[in-house]
Amino acid sequence: MKIRFYLDTKTTLKSGEHPLRLYIYISAKDRKYPFTQYSSLVKDWDFKKEMPKKSHPLYIAISDFLLEKDRKILNLLNSRDKRTAPEVENIILGKEISDSVYDFWSVRIKELEIHRENTSKTEIKTGGTATKYADNLKVFKSYKKSLKFSEIDYNFLHKFRLDKSDKCGDGGINVYIANLRAVYNQAVKRGIYKPETSVSPFHGIKTSCRNTKDKYLSLNEMKIIAVNPVDHNYYRYFMLCFYLGGIDFIDIASLKKKHIKDGRVKFIRFKGNTQEVIDNYIFDEAQEIIDYFDDPNSDFITPIHKYVYKPYRQKYIDGFRKIAEDLKIKTETFSKSPRYSFINIGGKELYLNRDIIKEITGHAQNDTHSIYEGKFPNHIKDKIHKEIIDSIKASKI
Repeated sequence: MKIRFYLDTKTTLKSGEHPLRLYIYISAKDRKYPFTQYSSLVKDWDFKKEMPKKSHPLYIAISDFLLEKDRKILNLLNSRDKRTAPEVENIILGKEISDSVYDFWSVRIKELEIHRENTSKTEIKTGGTATKYADNLKVFKSYKKSLKFSEIDYNFLHKFRLDKSDKCGDGGINVYIANLRAVYNQAVKRGIYKPETSVSPFHGIKTSCRNTKDKYLSLNEMKIIAVNPVDHNYYRYFMLCFYLGGIDFIDIASLKKKHIKDGRVKFIRFKGNTQEVIDNYIFDEAQEIIDYFDDPNSDFITPIHKYVYKPYRQKYIDGFRKIAEDLKIKTETFSKSPRYSFINIGGKELYLNRDIIKEITGHAQNDTHSIYEGKFPNHIKDKIHKEIIDSIKASKI
C-alpha cells in the first residue's frame, strides 16, 4: 500500500495553479488519485517535502491540513487491516462513499474532461466522451431524479426501455443503457459499489436494432454528387473528406498547413485515443478545394476552426443533406458519410484490397498478419486511392 499527497503539475486549473491530490495505490486494479480543495503555483511548492513554501498565501492552512492527514496515513500504513482505495480515501479525506449513481457519474465527467484536455491532439473543442456522458446523464435525471446503484436491476432497466421506446429507437436506448453500464462497472471496479450478486443487471437487456438506411452514398450516388458541384462550403467539406481518403470531419477541421508536405497530408487521426497515422497523397481534386480555402493569415487548411465545432458540424450535416435532396438523393448522411462512402465504394463496389483501404482511411489493423506484414508502400496505396476517386468521375449522370 502506498499513500501520499502530491502536487499534480500535469493538471492546470483555470487559476493557473496545480491541484493538490492524494495518491492511493493498493494494487494495479485498486488505486485512486482524488483531488483535495487545495492548489498551488509551482513557485510556492516544496517538491522535496511535498509541502507549501511560506510564500504560499495558504501556507498555514495547507500545512495544518497535511500534518493532520499524515497522522492518518501513518496509522493506515502501520495497520494490518486490508483496505480498498475508496475506503482509504474516505478515512483520510473524510469523504463518504456515496451510493448515488449521479454523483459518481458527475465525477466521471470531470475525469474525462481532464483526460481529454491532457491528451487531445487538436485545438478544436469537440466535447468528446465527456459531453456524451453529460448528455446521457441528463436523460436519466429526467427519468428519475435520484438513483442509487442498488436500485439498478433488470426491472429498472426494462421499465426505462419501455418508457423511452415511444420517443427513441432501439439504437438510441442502447446507447443510454451502455453509458449507464459503463458508469456502473467503473463504480464496481473502484469499490464504490459492491453488488450482492455476480450476475450483471445489464445481462440480456440490450435489444437488437432494426436495420436503418445505410449512412453512406453508393457509387452511383457519389457520381451524381461529384459531377454536379455546388458552390457551397458544406459541399466542399464533404468532397474534401472523400478526396483525402475518407477522413473525418474533425480531421479537416483540425488539419493545418504544417500537416501537408511533399504533396501528401500526414497526421495522426484527431479522433479519441487512436494513434493511427494518415499518410495520403493529395490528388488534384483535393488540392483544388484546399487552394480555394487558402488563407495566408491562417495556419488551418479550412475555416471550420472559426466556429463552435459541435453546432457547426450539425449545420454542415443538415446543409449537405439538403444539397443531396436537391440532387434527388435520399440519404441519412452524417459527418462520417464521406469516410463510409469511400470505404464502401472501394471495398464492396470496386472490390479493391480492403487492407489497403483500411490503411488509407486510418483504420486500426491489430490482427497478427498486419503486425508482421507492416505498412503498404505509398505507391500501392496511392494507386487504390486514385481508383476510388476516378470511379466517381465517370460520365455525367
